[in-house]
Amino acid sequence: MPVNKTLLKRQLPALGLICSAFCFSTAATASEQNRQITDMDGTVVSVPPHPASIADLWFAHNEILVMLGAAQNITTSAESPAEHPWLFKIAPALRHARTGVRPGAVSPEELLTQKTDLVFVSGQAQAENLRRFSLTTLDARYVTLPAMLKSLDMTAQALNTAQARETAQHYRQKMEDTLLFLKKRTDTLAEKDKPRVLHIARLAPLQIDGTDTLINSWIEAAGGKNAATVSGNHRPVSFEQIVAWQPDIIIFDPAAGAPDAASPLRTLEAFRSNRWAINPEGVFPWDRYGCEALLQLKWAAKLIHPALFNDVDIRKDTRDFYQDFFRYTLTEDDINRILNAQPPAAL
Repeated sequence: MPVNKTLLKRQLPALGLICSAFCFSTAATASEQNRQITDMDGTVVSVPPHPASIADLWFAHNEILVMLGAAQNITTSAESPAEHPWLFKIAPALRHARTGVRPGAVSPEELLTQKTDLVFVSGQAQAENLRRFSLTTLDARYVTLPAMLKSLDMTAQALNTAQARETAQHYRQKMEDTLLFLKKRTDTLAEKDKPRVLHIARLAPLQIDGTDTLINSWIEAAGGKNAATVSGNHRPVSFEQIVAWQPDIIIFDPAAGAPDAASPLRTLEAFRSNRWAINPEGVFPWDRYGCEALLQLKWAAKLIHPALFNDVDIRKDTRDFYQDFFRYTLTEDDINRILNAQPPAAL
């Protein structure tokens, strides 16, 4: 049968529209499908394409979500303005979330009632428990810097936005560049030239942070050695044990603060030589498990090896980091307060 070319020409545009509509519909359907994401304990989880309601039950992970542009998606948070006011100052959208939810006492039924699309936690057992209630849950926990970057990538994949993916990639590059910068400066140090650094987490009761922690990671990356010989965070310790470890430098967690004048800690050589400091705290304590670990690395390097890192401008680094990753412009007073582990002047 001969082809009617005139009729075919008339029908082609319509056929093209039908094809375009079909192709667009197919692509849209594909993009709306759940995605299979592997969390930090290796569990493959089916995650909705665009999680709009997120519960973040790991304190440190909240600022990672904020950094990735998902503050407005957090509807339930372990954080609270009283505990970490800088977080709520730079991300006011969080003030509309249900805050101060204790991770160990969270009600799965309430999360379901709130139609929570996605939950982040800091442990496999908690993740498995919430999944029993049909809550889509990802374990985001990490204890090393490389694992932190892996968790960051996983989170960006779960959020499924261009901003999240681009920010995660940018952060990864900054972290890799910073670690390389520190490595080049510290590689030639002999073991005897690496100070023994003790990180004190609490004063009453006395607790320290040992090996197999993120704290240990930044101490070593900054050219120091962990004075503690025990493993894990918040490990109870006696003053006598600290004396035996003979730390050259002592760093106090912001939550610990400085020991009072009568504390026996002030008799240690680190105090007599004025080699001690209280760690900065911004959106989250820099020394812990948040994304400000990037700032912690340079701050610690300058503290541990002041001559080797005399060109590091931690004030500029802080200002640039907040602008770059939190999209927030710090004042000079803001920077002073963060470096001195003080809350903002006002929310």
